[in-house]
Amino acid sequence: MDLSLLLLKVMITISLLGFFSKLIQICDALILIPERLRSKLRKQGIRGPPPSFLLGNINDIKKMKSTASKTQPGELALTHNCSSAVFPFFGLWRKQYGN
Repeated sequence: MDLSLLLLKVMITISLLGFFSKLIQICDALILIPERLRSKLRKQGIRGPPPSFLLGNINDIKKMKSTASKTQPGELALTHNCSSAVFPFFGLWRKQYGN
């Protein structure tokens, strides 16, 4: 009886340690790493829109992509700056937040 109770306590302890380690990993991935990256960008003078919880700026990007002007294939000018074609919201963010 004592051995099975001890084994149960050990299993519960191991499962709680596993749960809390996964919780710390998730917190690090969703909160701490993105905040460190934003901090590095702010130190370089690159600001941007404040992100929402969990989704970041995905909703803003989707809205701006859908409202971005679509050019016809014949209207495209030859340029090496493809950022405006790939990410049309960068230009707007540069005007709003600088740099």
